[in-house]
Amino acid sequence: MYLNYDLAKFDEFGYTIITGFMTDDERSVINRECNDLRTFSERLTVNTGHWVMNEPNNPCKLDGAFVQSDILRSVATFPELKKAAQSILGAEDLDTYISKFFPMIPERGFSVDWHQDNYYIQGDRTKMVSCDVFVNGATRETGCLRVLTGSHNKTYPHDKRSHGVFRWMHMDGGNPDIVDIELDEPFAVIFDVNLVHGCYHNTSKSKYRYSIAWEYTHRGYLPHTYNNHQSQDKLKVE
Repeated sequence: MYLNYDLAKFDEFGYTIITGFMTDDERSVINRECNDLRTFSERLTVNTGHWVMNEPNNPCKLDGAFVQSDILRSVATFPELKKAAQSILGAEDLDTYISKFFPMIPERGFSVDWHQDNYYIQGDRTKMVSCDVFVNGATRETGCLRVLTGSHNKTYPHDKRSHGVFRWMHMDGGNPDIVDIELDEPFAVIFDVNLVHGCYHNTSKSKYRYSIAWEYTHRGYLPHTYNNHQSQDKLKVE
């Protein structure tokens, strides 16, 4: 399985992996914030505020995470991530768009299966790029990210009616271009908004899988979105 760490190959594969961008102290602070948010969300039985639930006491995500938490928002300003996005987008001044926090609890947790972000955002892929940070790493068991390399050059049909269960596409599990991104350290994946990607369910007995996701965009760029939804957290990256 080939994992792409080379930013120069971003256009070929549609993604790149970045490691070593946070210190142990920063990771500890972020984990405490994730723990606090997750503890609150596990008490919820229905969608509440910005929280979207899979089922009672099983949170899917916190929408507008960067508005809800300055600590989570700070992750988008980490120099290595910002520099990579600037290089890919060819822009110095960036905003963040549609930020989310996924706590993915053990045994029952899941987020999103195969899909393309840009099928719903409907934006200019030269002006925006997706970023997903896995605070403590991820494995297949805990729900790691999966990508279909090279899939960013076309749009695939999605079943919009299945939005409620977060399953929009059906992919061949034996496809040799599917890469499971498993690392036992904090890592980020920056990827084309057209790249087909998804996550395994968290089937572990006790491990939470924390991830923070957002789009970087050109400063001031506001894309169209499915059902005219607009981000509640379009924020400058300082």
